[in-house]
Parts: sequence; structure tokens; C-alpha cells
Amino acid sequence: MAQTGNTSSETLTCEIVASHTTLTLGQLCRSAGVHAEWITLLVEEGVIEPEPRQTQWIFSSVHLPRVHSAARLQRDLGLDMSGIALALELMDEISDLRRRIDALEERLPPAAQKGPAT
Repeated sequence: MAQTGNTSSETLTCEIVASHTTLTLGQLCRSAGVHAEWITLLVEEGVIEPEPRQTQWIFSSVHLPRVHSAARLQRDLGLDMSGIALALELMDEISDLRRRIDALEERLPPAAQKGPAT
């Protein structure tokens, strides 16, 4: 195995979760590798929302990638919760705009889809 100058070794562990699965607070914490207090801060900031009408917090598994992204933003960029919320909101807007552009491009005639002539 080739090394790239990094002398420390990290193991990446992942858990495959179906998109329609729900997770308890504890399961979400274990799956994302974060503490419950941190998840509470994400909820308070509006980054994720527990399922309504539950006696304990239950989260849709669709929140798992968002929690991972939030953790990376904090770890890699040093963002606080407000910064994480803003960054994720902007990332969501970019994704939405890209989907809208793709949908509009599909409606164009084939000649127009090639882009500007070079």
C-alpha cells in the first residue's frame, strides 16, 4: 500500500442505512460519530428536525448525510453552529439551482444544449 506522506493511519467506518429508515437520537449519534449535545445544537439551529409527534427524538435517515456534512464543516473549517447552518443552507440552494438548471437544459432543443461554439 502506498503512503502519501501521512504517517498516521485512519480507519473509515460506514454504516449503510436505508433512506426510509428512522433513527433514534442514540443511533444518529453513533452513526455520525457525534455527541447527543451536538445533535441538540443542530436541532436548535434548525439544521435538522426530529420527526413530529414523538415522545422521544426520532430522525429520518435522510438527516445522516447532513449531520456528517455539518461535522466536516466544523472539523475542517472550524465553523460554529451559525456558520454550519448558513453553509448548509447555501449548499442546499446551490444543489437546488443545479437541479433547476439541469431541468431547463433538458427542455432545450438538442442544438442549444451543446453550449457556445468555440
